[in-house]
Amino acid sequence: MSIVSIVLETVPSLTPYQPLFTTIEWVTVSVFTLEYLVRHSAAKPIRSYVFSFYGLIDLISVLPRYVGIGKLTFLKSARAIRLIRLLRMVRLAKLQNLKHRDLDLNLGLMGVNIGIYVVALSCALLFTGTLMYLVEGNNDAFASIPLAMLGSFKVFLTEVPIAEPLTVGGQVIHMVTMFTGLVLFGLLIGAMANILDHYLFQKNEN
Repeated sequence: MSIVSIVLETVPSLTPYQPLFTTIEWVTVSVFTLEYLVRHSAAKPIRSYVFSFYGLIDLISVLPRYVGIGKLTFLKSARAIRLIRLLRMVRLAKLQNLKHRDLDLNLGLMGVNIGIYVVALSCALLFTGTLMYLVEGNNDAFASIPLAMLGSFKVFLTEVPIAEPLTVGGQVIHMVTMFTGLVLFGLLIGAMANILDHYLFQKNEN
């Protein structure tokens, strides 16, 4: 809900719903802050969480609102990475029970792996789209995050931008987006190979 509101609040036609987006922002920031404090108090030693990758992400995801820079969209978009952590926790929980060699469990594990890929793809679209929106905001093709994400998706598929970037920063982001698309394509091939290997392994066992 938080991520969707961050994306939609950049759409000019949805300006009348800004109070709703602000309410969602404060509710989610409050929940994330409570979680951050609980993790902070539970970590032994504390610095193991505070200075960890996800600890920094948790801090960055709430900091803009508290320091009065709620419009810092890119930092707020970092909340999307929390979805990967959630799916990773589910995956690790399934791995702990993998020793039972249960087929349904294995299929569930593959579903989580595919879910992680989908979330990684969504995060890549969100980050590259947000960057392009911030840098190329004066370009009608990137006038909102949804439009910029659509442009990133087209680059992922064809490596051709939906519109030529007008700034040097936009051109750099376009190159980064192309490279990210290649990396994600490699991850997809790896995920599909693991699924095929799994089914072949099960077939040979039977």
